[in-house]
Amino acid sequence: MKSLLLTLIAFAMSTGLLLAQQTRISGLLLDSTANKPVEFATVALLKEGKIIAGTTADAHGKFVFTKVSAGVYGIQISFMGYQPKTVSPVTVASGQEVEVGVIKLSPTVQKLAEVTVTEQKSLFEEKADRMIYNAEKDISVKGGDATDVLKKIPSVAVDIEGNVQLRGSSNIKVLINNKPSSIVARSVSDALKQIPADIIKQVEVITSPSAKYDAEGSAGIINIITKKNTLQGTSGSVSPNFGQWNNWQNATLSHRMKSLSISANGGFSDWRNKRLIDLLRSYTNEGVVTNQFQPQRVNGKGRNVYGNLTVDWDIDSLNRLGAGLNYYDGRNTNGFDIHFEESSQGVINQYFHRDMSRTYDWAGATLNLDYTRLFKKPKKELNILMMYSFEGEDSDYWSNLSNRSNAIYYREKSYNISNNKEGTIQLDFTNPLDSISTLELGTKTIFRQILSDYRIASAVDGSTSFTDLPALANVFDYAQQVASAYVVYSRTPKKNWGINLGARYEHTFIQANFLNGTAPFSNQYGNFIPNVSLSRRLKKEQQIRLSYSQRIQRPQFYYLNPYVNQADSKNLYGGNPYLKPELTHSIEGNYSVSIKQTSLNASVFLRQTNNAIESINTVDSAGVLKQIFQNVAQNSAYGATLSANTKLTKKWSVNGSLNVFYNVLESAELKARNEDWMYRINLNSTIDFGKGIKAQLFGFYNSARVNLQGKYGGFGFYNIVLQKEILKKKGTIGFGYDNPFNETIRWRNDFVGPNFVQTQHVAMYRRGWRINLKYEFGKMTNTQRQKKRISNDDQKAGDGNH
Repeated sequence: MKSLLLTLIAFAMSTGLLLAQQTRISGLLLDSTANKPVEFATVALLKEGKIIAGTTADAHGKFVFTKVSAGVYGIQISFMGYQPKTVSPVTVASGQEVEVGVIKLSPTVQKLAEVTVTEQKSLFEEKADRMIYNAEKDISVKGGDATDVLKKIPSVAVDIEGNVQLRGSSNIKVLINNKPSSIVARSVSDALKQIPADIIKQVEVITSPSAKYDAEGSAGIINIITKKNTLQGTSGSVSPNFGQWNNWQNATLSHRMKSLSISANGGFSDWRNKRLIDLLRSYTNEGVVTNQFQPQRVNGKGRNVYGNLTVDWDIDSLNRLGAGLNYYDGRNTNGFDIHFEESSQGVINQYFHRDMSRTYDWAGATLNLDYTRLFKKPKKELNILMMYSFEGEDSDYWSNLSNRSNAIYYREKSYNISNNKEGTIQLDFTNPLDSISTLELGTKTIFRQILSDYRIASAVDGSTSFTDLPALANVFDYAQQVASAYVVYSRTPKKNWGINLGARYEHTFIQANFLNGTAPFSNQYGNFIPNVSLSRRLKKEQQIRLSYSQRIQRPQFYYLNPYVNQADSKNLYGGNPYLKPELTHSIEGNYSVSIKQTSLNASVFLRQTNNAIESINTVDSAGVLKQIFQNVAQNSAYGATLSANTKLTKKWSVNGSLNVFYNVLESAELKARNEDWMYRINLNSTIDFGKGIKAQLFGFYNSARVNLQGKYGGFGFYNIVLQKEILKKKGTIGFGYDNPFNETIRWRNDFVGPNFVQTQHVAMYRRGWRINLKYEFGKMTNTQRQKKRISNDDQKAGDGNH
């Protein structure tokens, strides 16, 4: 008993002595320009260059480290919107409290006569895992939409219809502020038309995503980041834009307080287009060659309304809550004036004139709720994210057929009503193991429900008395659930090789039902998706990166809907509910270097997609072409991308890129193979004349691209823009002109099948002017906190061809 008592006394004395040797370090963070406290900044305690403790400044900018042993330390402060700062040495003696006093942080955004001046960024930036295009620095995209922005990016190709490819593949995932959108999943081209270029801050292109991203998007991910106000107080902007082919009106408004911020933006657009299409098709049936000639004039118009509201609440220094609502509404209508003539052996067999209209009308919304739990350890955080989205779409057409004397002898109309619902629950945990290593874990579940109901009716006598055609009607009910989990380890030392090593598992459950008697079907499958990336910074601003990733591509509703659009009775197209996912292997090497005012980036890549989904054209004995998606090909591509940015003078900057690759498509099932070289080249030049006047010239050329049955033609585009700052730099006015020396953009598409050859000549009217205006107002005091969003980057989206 006596020995036990002596032991307890000795333990208490040693513990008290140890506590007496420990002390605390405290300080105060202030904005160097506003001389106000910097709230919620991350503060790390360093010893021998390693983080040993972390905390967060309170609402008054104060921070405290307790129970600090004697020694020499450093204090590292980081906060978005401010330049990082390290204070050292901080010497702590035994039992001594250390007050480091006021530490002033320099904001990256400064106040100057109510005009925000940000640090200069180049138009393109290379990061460890992505390429960033700073669209807000590019005046040539003003007054356009998101397709005008994507046209400027190396390795990204946008055709004249707004369909997007990354390194020759349309299997990409487009995110908006790291979040999916149901309209993006339905049609990328339609979604991009709804986003005005003026609200886009930057675009991130990720060609080798890590395992923390959903496994979809075999060619990579394009993340469109819109502008967000990070300034305390009330501010906003108004931007009316007018053009020969489209008009954009949009506005933003935000109010930020110490712990609460509310922001909203919205707008309205209307657009027009005009095309001339000549289609020539020859097909063989029982040894007889029949020729079809179908010239058509297409006039399109559309309107889009969009808006979003975001609320963020910093409950305290460690807890954040965010909520958002995004709404969109759109309607596109195309009118067709078609003449059809069919002949064989010099004799005209059939002639008709078709007057047709096709309309897509949709509306949808996305709701999200996000909770973030921070910890005293820097960069350690837990995120819980929930999202629900819904969309309704009506697509319909009417068609009148008349003879040479313009007497209508047949009418047809159809409608397709679809509803898409999606819910997501996501959990992410990030834990820094030390100053250079991080472990990330997460899980996610996505629920999808898709319903399609379509009907067709006709009046064979040309009257307005329509009769339903039940044999051509159907109801398609499709449910999908994707459950996934991932783990990622990353290590980023300053001098040696860094590594990002990850693995993801996704399990998919599918259930589909039909009304017309077609047998229902169900399916489930699992995919293990690994990825590894090695990177290293070399001397003289050089960086090298090597990566391997495996991706899958599930078909979305656009590809699955069995509704066959028969608006043009000689050219039908529809979806295939029995499609299976694609699987892609991708290898990439990347090298970048900065030399004074010039930055260069070069990359090589190899990509192979098995079970590839291709649109297959067949022509029956009556000369009717039907286009249906099928898993019939292997798609391989290998090539290189070279891009450069330089300043020829202090006021004159030039950037350009060349993307070249060889594409091979092969189908053992169809006994078909097609291959060829493809390339894309673009050039962008900006001159600052001073006094707020800038000019920019931009142009690109996309070469022809192959598909399994033929080739899509190449085309070019160019424009020039002048911009002037007005109203004491609070406003800008710009004027641009597209394709001034060519009224139309022309290209040719060729397709070949077992019994047909088809050529299509297209002329799109694109010469036109645009005027863009912008006025910014409001109070400007910097404050910002980072947040995380759900990103359902897991489906092959429609390309909007139809």
